[in-house]
Amino acid sequence: MINTIEAGQSKIRTTLYLTQDNRKRLDRIPRGQKTDLMNRAIAKVLEELEREENANQFLNMIANIKPVKADYSSVEMVRMLREGKEQELLDSKKAHAK
Repeated sequence: MINTIEAGQSKIRTTLYLTQDNRKRLDRIPRGQKTDLMNRAIAKVLEELEREENANQFLNMIANIKPVKADYSSVEMVRMLREGKEQELLDSKKAHAK
């Protein structure tokens, strides 16, 4: 359960219930550094969660990409590039886009 009260412009006072083990470990930290430590730890975990969410969203977007019909196979395109026929590929792409 979290109880929050606004205590200034950019800070919020909150009650956070800790396990006994975490409480004992935090008691070793000087008083003025506990808030900074907890804020950094929370920010780190939230960033990791956001990264995971973004990665999943990106993978879902990739999975939903529709294939595009090309005028040439990839083998034909590589052959044309090696033969210096880039302009034919570009012209074909422009014609296909219209």
